[in-house]
Amino acid sequence: MITGGAGRVGLTVCRTFMENGYRVRVFDLDTAHNRREIKELPGEVEIFWGDVARKESVRLAMEYVDVIVHMAAVLPPLSYENKELAHRVNVEGTRNIVDVIKEKGGNLPLVFTSSAAVFGPSPKATRPISPEKNKPNPQGIYAETKFQAENLIKGAGIDYAILRLTVTMYLIFRVSDMKRMLTVPLENRIEFCHADDTARAILNAVRDFGLLKGKTLVISGGPGQRMLYKDMIGAILKVLGLPMPTADKFAKEPYYLDWYDTSTSQRLLQYQSKTFADYLDDYRQELTRRFSPLFLPFMRYFVGPLLGRVIVRLI
Repeated sequence: MITGGAGRVGLTVCRTFMENGYRVRVFDLDTAHNRREIKELPGEVEIFWGDVARKESVRLAMEYVDVIVHMAAVLPPLSYENKELAHRVNVEGTRNIVDVIKEKGGNLPLVFTSSAAVFGPSPKATRPISPEKNKPNPQGIYAETKFQAENLIKGAGIDYAILRLTVTMYLIFRVSDMKRMLTVPLENRIEFCHADDTARAILNAVRDFGLLKGKTLVISGGPGQRMLYKDMIGAILKVLGLPMPTADKFAKEPYYLDWYDTSTSQRLLQYQSKTFADYLDDYRQELTRRFSPLFLPFMRYFVGPLLGRVIVRLI
């Protein structure tokens, strides 16, 4: 069972499990958007519409499952806008999952996708952040609730593996994504991880759970995917033929993302295979698929030159 399986990263994870022969049950909220997104999955998928924050819903959804991948969460910016909802889903929803596992004897494997946000901002770091060497210092409701969920799982006496995910970029951006783009300082260190690699790490965590049991790992792209935020966002906007917003629009306070030591997670999970360049190719292909083969030329040669600066000023 994959909670949050209708989310943008969740769909990639579901697809990866299905392509590798697993029977998948998606557990997510029953919304028109989620019903539409689920149709993108190949083949048949079992769907259980429900709310992770309601224990009875969780109890019913967990009947006859062998492994749980718990991805359901309230992410920024919504978590900052509705702190009560963030706590209800991120913490109490996780508590419900844990409680039902304990009802079933405590031996049902749980892979929990946490976040590298739990480390907090680290602008003075002189080496990549490591779960073995760097203590969590969560700041803000999202990081705090993720860390609370981690501690809840660790103290429950169940079989678990915790994967702290870093930057996994989407192929289609929403308005909220564009506004969130400005919350990261241009000079902030950032380490990209392709969504397919993130999904592969989660798949292998389930497949080789015995090696992962009780461990907390960081999932990120590796040394070759380290860059500054300005380089990453500039390359994404360039695909659309859009200029960078002016520097004064970007936040100045350090963000919680950084570079990471993934030597242990890569040794155990063997998941790092795709690059930021691969992501940019996928992004171009998805825009063409969703809109038209003429969309990108139209953006690059007409919209960008004529309206690009106006568009980025409105973000």
